[in-house]
Amino acid sequence: MSGIEGATYEVLPSHHSDPFRDQVVRAYEDSAGDWQKVLGEQLHFQWGVFGHPDAPRAVSLDEAGLSYLERQLAIATQDGAGDTTLRRVLDVGCGWGATLRHLAHVFPDCPRVDGMNVSAEQLAHCADLVRDVPRPDRVHLYLCDAADIAELPDPEQPYDLVVARGVITHLPPRVYETAVEALARRMRPGSLLLVSETLYSEDFLAHEPGLPADTDHLALGHRKSLRYLTDVLREGGFRIRDDRVLPSPEDAARWVLELKSNIDVHFPETAHPPLEAIRRMASDLAVALLQRRVSVHSILAERAPV
Repeated sequence: MSGIEGATYEVLPSHHSDPFRDQVVRAYEDSAGDWQKVLGEQLHFQWGVFGHPDAPRAVSLDEAGLSYLERQLAIATQDGAGDTTLRRVLDVGCGWGATLRHLAHVFPDCPRVDGMNVSAEQLAHCADLVRDVPRPDRVHLYLCDAADIAELPDPEQPYDLVVARGVITHLPPRVYETAVEALARRMRPGSLLLVSETLYSEDFLAHEPGLPADTDHLALGHRKSLRYLTDVLREGGFRIRDDRVLPSPEDAARWVLELKSNIDVHFPETAHPPLEAIRRMASDLAVALLQRRVSVHSILAERAPV
């Protein structure tokens, strides 16, 4: 076991070699404090829903991030994720822990809540964050790659709900396909997979050059289309139950521009490479979102019968 200040996680063995994994780790090796200046205290790093523009007060990034997560869970709950028989939940790529912590709170009777991540820096922060959830002993954290989902302990206990918010964007195609196959084997028939992902139009992918490895400080080089992402899910044994653009293009553009504004305020001259990458890409990405060449999708998939 490894951890920080009493909070622990388990390191799982890896049986494959993936150079891009180190690039993902480097993207999040800076302190959580620097990221909080940009993303908000809770570190919701998966877009946000801001609500009506005439709202009586400004919505913070923390509130917008939580609102998006709650909207997604409401969609899943309508399809059974709120069932009291939920026995095991998994957050793939749990980041700094905001989503995992919320899952542990909204499903207090679920006896097992697992989180996995490839970044030890993020996972240590996550481990501290979840210490105040109801019955924190229910939460199990694992340092491992998405390609090693098959190595998660207790395979005889299938997952009833799996959340993958913003992690697929970091996965090379081979790793994504391997992860979907492994998830299908670890989920019970009828269980749900909830995805949030930034996806690119076929036109964008055909005309935009790929990101050179030496400038891809956010590990976003493996861009994916909606068709590819959902084809892999279907071939892996899932049915698409719901697919919608969420947040709206306007909310998504606002979110990324607010990140840029926070970087400009807190790091006016220079920031660590991942934050500088956000500053450089934010304006162009906001335009692409408003042009519908890039979109954020909320996808709910059901594990089909075996």
